[in-house]
Amino acid sequence: MPCKNHPFVEDRLTRCSRCAEAFCPDCIVEIGGLPYCLSCKTESMRDLRSGVPFRELDMATIGRRFLAIFIDGLIVTIPIMVLAFLVMLPLGLLSEQPAMEGLPPALAIFGNLAVSLGAAAIYILYEGLMLASGGQTVGKRAMKVKVVSAEGGEITKGQAWGRAASRQVLGIVPCLGLIDYLVAFGQERTAIHDMMAKTRVVNWE
Repeated sequence: MPCKNHPFVEDRLTRCSRCAEAFCPDCIVEIGGLPYCLSCKTESMRDLRSGVPFRELDMATIGRRFLAIFIDGLIVTIPIMVLAFLVMLPLGLLSEQPAMEGLPPALAIFGNLAVSLGAAAIYILYEGLMLASGGQTVGKRAMKVKVVSAEGGEITKGQAWGRAASRQVLGIVPCLGLIDYLVAFGQERTAIHDMMAKTRVVNWE
């Protein structure tokens, strides 16, 4: 992966601790012992002047993150099942003989699409509301991890909803959802949706 500002430079790259993009030494400045790109420098200096402390983040392990997602998935499964029942039953897709015999394949496609989009909306609503009110879902509380800003502070409502939405959008695209989490196996344990929302997942005892 080359430097974001210099496509032909691929050596001695450092990731910005705020946006997680890779940059060459000419594009990185160090503030409080942490590397920042020139674009993030202004925001970082503003945080420093306002008293936000710079510190190394205790990044959550991949195991804890996936267990938190699993727990949240069990919780969200209940309303999704109700949604699927309410969509499929009127269309006759739960019976052996569809109630509308005109276009069964079209009905099946419509029903599956409605359930898929509804499920994504339920996930976004659940995760967005929970993260916006403290940075933790039920699963994250159980696993003692928390979503914070790139500097370790509380996330904004925009970051909470943006993270929830981007995670679902990436999951809809074939293979991209898998790549999203494979990236988190790197040294910084930061998934693509975390980079997009400028958030991190840390241990939170």
